[in-house]
Amino acid sequence: MRIYIDISGQIQQKNLNSALGCKREDGIERSVFMKSKIKKRILLKYKGQVTNLIEKLHCILIFYCIKDFLENIDEIIICRDVNFRRLKRLLQLLFDDKLENIKISQRQSNGTKSKAHRTALKTKRNKKHANLNITRRMVEDILFEFKK
Repeated sequence: MRIYIDISGQIQQKNLNSALGCKREDGIERSVFMKSKIKKRILLKYKGQVTNLIEKLHCILIFYCIKDFLENIDEIIICRDVNFRRLKRLLQLLFDDKLENIKISQRQSNGTKSKAHRTALKTKRNKKHANLNITRRMVEDILFEFKK
């Protein structure tokens, strides 16, 4: 079984809210939401101190979105929003051994939208409530857990 991940409102865009959505092939959807105010605070506070900060924030959103839905998952397909090689390495560091037998791949851009795109977009536009609102404290708790 696969799980698809997409983000609406890039992490780099500090003035826009971000919503990350995931959808499993069996129809289970989940989304997380981060306000622009929180993104600004984190990016201003840790820029220069934390390497690959954008990718790490993206990984943290993915972590909170899929951490409880990894049973029976063979593959995670992520959209092309950040540097994929860094993202893949950071995800494996963040999840420890939970992603050991799961293939992480990048979505091929063939014109169609990701299966998780609609979930992320509806959450960003406040048409669907996020399953979890990300706080600054939640990000800071995980930000320094990445091993070098």
